[in-house]
Amino acid sequence: MFDLTGKSIVITGAASGIGAATAQRLRKAGAQVLIGDITDCAESAAQWGCTFRHTDVSDADQFAALLDEAMERHGRLDVLVNNAASAGVHDMAEADAERAARYYRINALSVLVGMREAARRMERGGAIVNVASLSGARGTPGWGEYGMSKAAIISATQTAALEFGPLGIRVNAVSPGGVATPLSIAINGDALSRALEVLAPLGREGQPEDIAAAVHFLASDDAGYVTGQNWFVDGGWSVGTTVQTLGRILA
Repeated sequence: MFDLTGKSIVITGAASGIGAATAQRLRKAGAQVLIGDITDCAESAAQWGCTFRHTDVSDADQFAALLDEAMERHGRLDVLVNNAASAGVHDMAEADAERAARYYRINALSVLVGMREAARRMERGGAIVNVASLSGARGTPGWGEYGMSKAAIISATQTAALEFGPLGIRVNAVSPGGVATPLSIAINGDALSRALEVLAPLGREGQPEDIAAAVHFLASDDAGYVTGQNWFVDGGWSVGTTVQTLGRILA
């Protein structure tokens, strides 16, 4: 199930966290995986059976070269996973235009370029999976600048699905909630984990492997009739609060 044997897949931002978990999972499913990241992870990629190319996704030429390498190595491009991102916690009252522009350039514009370039190289049956965020779909204190860039990804995903559908290319997004990645831990410490243990209906923080599993399905032919969707993978956090949690708060 969800077999990816022989598929040529490019994943951005896979040096650690969600991207790394996704690269390993898709490789185990039989895919030929090329990782593009600004952080050198060549040694780890080799251990996973993947290939690494240093890539700054905010540079359109470098992104195009990454996809060209996949074409040269594997003879085709079947799946693009747009995962690379930059983040930080900043109150809206202290919003910084230059910093917000950097988030938008790395998080959103790179996805726009990646989808454009992938569609030019993919044949029918191709798939694009964009990693957005719960913060892009609902207000999240401290994450306004970041959330704006992720909201753009969700919108672009829906439009691309409409335009690329006639080409036989599916486009979907995955929106993680709180996930224990090195970046998240560096920003939040264990505060987010403790909050999710109380607030998320499933009672735990997400793991990179949880997101990788959703990406795996959307990348596979088993999801052949799924496009234009934004999947929340957040332990139910976006749905609401359980009766049990409300009881503890009211008590």
